[in-house]
Amino acid sequence: MDYISSLLSLALFAIFVPGVLFTFPSKGSRNTVLAVHAVAFMVVNTLVMRYYWINIKGHIENMMNYGDTCPNGFVPNGDKTANNGAECVPAGQTTYPPGSIAPVPESS
Repeated sequence: MDYISSLLSLALFAIFVPGVLFTFPSKGSRNTVLAVHAVAFMVVNTLVMRYYWINIKGHIENMMNYGDTCPNGFVPNGDKTANNGAECVPAGQTTYPPGSIAPVPESS
């Protein structure tokens, strides 16, 4: 579990509670103030977490990041120069029974 991202979110939440550091709009109704603070927290938390996970932790999420396995019917691409450098290439058949857990290759 990543405690740093949890602590960052907790700190941002505490900061965006109306009246802790600021209240905007200052003359708005209670519901308006809560809605504005909720949207501001959502935007700032998303930006901070994205910065943290990409620039600090080094994780980049994309559609081709399957970790140690490939989806069913695909195998790891041994030759990264072929197939435009794709991580997984079609195998032409199922590589493990549907509904089962994908096999994790042993580390070398």
